[in-house]
Amino acid sequence: MLFKHRQRALVAALVGLFASVAAQATDLSISQFRVRGPAGGNDEFVELFNAGSTAVDLSGYKLNASNASGTTGTRLTFAAGSSIAPGCHVLLTNSASGGYSGAVAGDFKYSTGVTDDGGLALLDAGGTLVDQVGLSTGSAYKAGTPLASLGSTNADKGYSRIINSAGFPQNTGDNSADFVVVTPTTPHNAASECAVMAPAVSIADATATVHGATDVTMAFTVSLNQPAPAGGVSVHAVTQDDTATVAHGDYIAADTTVNFAEGEKQATFNVTVHGRSTGTSDKAFTVHLSDAIGGVTITRDTAIGAILYDIPVAAEIWQIQGREQASPLLGKSVMTRGNIVTAVGPAGFNMQTPDKRADDDKLTSNGIYVFTGSKPAVAMGDVVDVDAVVDSYYNLTELKSPTVTVTAHNARLPAPVVFDQKTPSSNPDTLSCGATNFQCFVGMRVRIDNGMINTGNKRFSTQPYAEVSITANGKRSLRLPGVRYSVPVPEGVELPNWSGNPEVFKMNTADFGAVPVNTPYVAGTTFRAEGVISYDFGAYTFIPTSITIKQAAPLPRAVSATPSQAVRIGALNTERFCDSEFNTTFTCSGDSTEPTPDQVVLKTQRLSAYIGSVLKLPDVLSVEEVKSLTVLEGLARQLGDDYPAKYQAYLVPGHDPSGINVGFLVRTDRVQVLSVRQLAADETWNDNGSTAFVHDHPPLLLTAQSRGMRFQVISVHPKARTNVDKDNATAVRDRQKRFEQAKSLAVQVQKLQQAHPLMPLLVVGDFNAYQFSDGWVDVVGLISGRYKDSENQLKLGNNIVRPALWNAVESVPENDRYSFLFTENFGEIQGYTKAGSGNTGRSVPTVQVLDHALLNWAASLRFMKMQYGRADLDAPAQTLDDAARATDWTKAIGASDHDGFVVDLFAPSLQGHQSNQNDQGQNHQGQNQQH
Repeated sequence: MLFKHRQRALVAALVGLFASVAAQATDLSISQFRVRGPAGGNDEFVELFNAGSTAVDLSGYKLNASNASGTTGTRLTFAAGSSIAPGCHVLLTNSASGGYSGAVAGDFKYSTGVTDDGGLALLDAGGTLVDQVGLSTGSAYKAGTPLASLGSTNADKGYSRIINSAGFPQNTGDNSADFVVVTPTTPHNAASECAVMAPAVSIADATATVHGATDVTMAFTVSLNQPAPAGGVSVHAVTQDDTATVAHGDYIAADTTVNFAEGEKQATFNVTVHGRSTGTSDKAFTVHLSDAIGGVTITRDTAIGAILYDIPVAAEIWQIQGREQASPLLGKSVMTRGNIVTAVGPAGFNMQTPDKRADDDKLTSNGIYVFTGSKPAVAMGDVVDVDAVVDSYYNLTELKSPTVTVTAHNARLPAPVVFDQKTPSSNPDTLSCGATNFQCFVGMRVRIDNGMINTGNKRFSTQPYAEVSITANGKRSLRLPGVRYSVPVPEGVELPNWSGNPEVFKMNTADFGAVPVNTPYVAGTTFRAEGVISYDFGAYTFIPTSITIKQAAPLPRAVSATPSQAVRIGALNTERFCDSEFNTTFTCSGDSTEPTPDQVVLKTQRLSAYIGSVLKLPDVLSVEEVKSLTVLEGLARQLGDDYPAKYQAYLVPGHDPSGINVGFLVRTDRVQVLSVRQLAADETWNDNGSTAFVHDHPPLLLTAQSRGMRFQVISVHPKARTNVDKDNATAVRDRQKRFEQAKSLAVQVQKLQQAHPLMPLLVVGDFNAYQFSDGWVDVVGLISGRYKDSENQLKLGNNIVRPALWNAVESVPENDRYSFLFTENFGEIQGYTKAGSGNTGRSVPTVQVLDHALLNWAASLRFMKMQYGRADLDAPAQTLDDAARATDWTKAIGASDHDGFVVDLFAPSLQGHQSNQNDQGQNHQGQNQQH
């Protein structure tokens, strides 16, 4: 298979040198198509034609399409048993709404359209391109010069392949030369009359592999599309130099006549390729057909003869690896001697150059993986000689089909590369390996002294506890200040780009047996380990050979108990806490259906466990994403059943089309509620020409008293950040709405401060914003009175809130500053690729603060501590599911996709009572002065 890939690559590279060479050697082609018709953009068809003399089995073949940006997708996969008869057509039609309107019925149906400026491709069952045609240069599918798009006018207009004088579709490998516009179109299906093909002859490409000094034979096949008639057929064949030349001894020229006896359809002739004892680049020559006798037409007159040199090369590991992901010796046989085994797995081992022979190039690796396919008969410390073929397994350079000879045991292992604060680099402008952060370490020994597990285990295939995300600098993968990585900094904004945390990578703990299979790990766990760097399906991965847990993070991790002289105020996004009734514009759940009654009961129980055992029964809890007062009252009752606390629910419906709202749970055994009201609920804005409410979830103001202290809490949940980093009209609109919401709330906060300057005020909830600007709108900064126009695209002018509020998140230890986990996909960058069906690219799990507590001056004077309760973000994926069946407080794990928090305010009862009286007196006095 490897040599087939090399042959295809070589042939593809050489095709452009020969204008007369067809782009395909098959008889099957796209003969006619349209991507828009009288009924609109879905009024499409694709016609295929079999120019051969035998039926083509279409089982597993695919019709693919591309848009003008090169994004591809499969439109149709042919079912087993599908075929196309010789000289016949099949018709593929779009069955979507407004689809194919022609009178000739389609034989096969697809339901996703093709863009007006995209492209089409036919792939065989193995995924190899059979034919392709493009309507723009940006299409992933095109041959030579693409065709011009026929635009967006609805008309019966398409393209048809030119038919030559012999009745064969013309395929020169250049779309613009092979197709013409047809209007109206004339599609054919399997029931249409089949063509009687004129006799024709063609030649196929050939390949030969040179393994040493012995000459080899390259066989060329010449075929007729139907049996030779009486008297036979003959055609002249002659070789012609290209990169392979007769003068340099690459091959022996051939000049021969190929004969077909009556009834024969295939004949061969050979070209001798000279062997050689030293390696060289692959080469090619061509063979041309002419002078056909016997009443036949030559339909493919040129073939490529590819010479693949597979002569074993003596090489050090660093020469095999090179500086890039693709080895400079890819596909070659190599001999590498005297290397040390550094890690052993179930299907192969890693080996590394001894330190004394290591090269001094920091951009090349001295380690490599040897794939044996089964448990290798080597041990760490063995010295080995390996003869093998250089392969690429999803961009991991490895040695396959090896012959391994152990020459010594118990050698000293090469010194490991130390991963620490500086390596791998946290600066994308100065990556550790030049263009990437890890490529120069692939296959090498690595030591991590201060490792931090950043996510719980993902699931993979049959493994419930698979990979985790890690750093080697002891830090969590935090979202840090700046504009999103790879997004241009908006004009007029004085902020850098956030780095995207290039130092984050994966760890597959069990691959080399360092820990038992399916061992769970909780994010926040610290470790020390030694192992090797690998590359696993598009992402750099650390595989430990030994690992020691320094401190295991607990799960759940509860906040401390409420201090005896404190009032505890918290917030929790409950993640779509819905009922079972679909009575809103969109489902509350966000899915196609609402939860079942049993699911609502389970959700209520899990939230109760979280609030009661993880957040330790806050006196006041802001809750976000709750559908109704009824479900919130159900949670209050559940808390009363589960814990020695009495909660009262408060919720006022807002304007969200899916019905989610903000509310409060208040411990009425500790807190006296004085009032609950919405703020700016009816405020509107100009939403692209329409009048709309500013707040989907209007802020909810609670005024209450506890332990003699009167205080106010605003529960907030502004618009999500989902689109803001994008470059489209939706993003512009969403940024503006977030700006308007923050301004509106800031005005309300300032009114409350002016009315009650000495009363503690807290603004809490899911702000859907960071504690710093994202470059567009600093929602938290605007609400708190700390907005900087220089750091934001949307300008405020003067801050509204004075004095400014303080964000209690600043008191939380840096590694603990997160309430939400978001995995960002940065695509095919820094050596990360879109591998396999997952199309992952560089996916970085990032923890970030979205849930904040803003305190006014009076509240900050009483501030004691802010804590996040951990039960959601740090858990392995399997643990989240298993917790639903728990009968103890671990049922809290996975209750939401946010981690909630609590803030403790100092409130000694007697002193607080006197302070509260003073507050009230001051407030009344202020009001009288205003009057």
